[in-house]
Amino acid sequence: MNMTDYFNGFEAVIDLHGLRIEEGIEQLERFLDQALLHGESEVKVIHGHGSGRLKSAVRAYLKKSPYAAASHTGEPWEGGEAVTIVTLKRDR
Repeated sequence: MNMTDYFNGFEAVIDLHGLRIEEGIEQLERFLDQALLHGESEVKVIHGHGSGRLKSAVRAYLKKSPYAAASHTGEPWEGGEAVTIVTLKRDR
């Protein structure tokens, strides 16, 4: 979280684990839109391990998303395979 986030209340993390795929993707899309509006350059998406279906759906969505410039699996200290880190497009 950067200092701007501290003052405007936006946290650059969303927790989707436990949601159905459709609901998770809808929430992710709204979150990414808000992240760009708040000037974020990178966000953390927590999708958990579970069956792996939500993680796969999130990563497939990000590949075609107009919001995402790139994404990668979280580092071990970020949550590893249960997390995807997204670099946002700045030229939307």
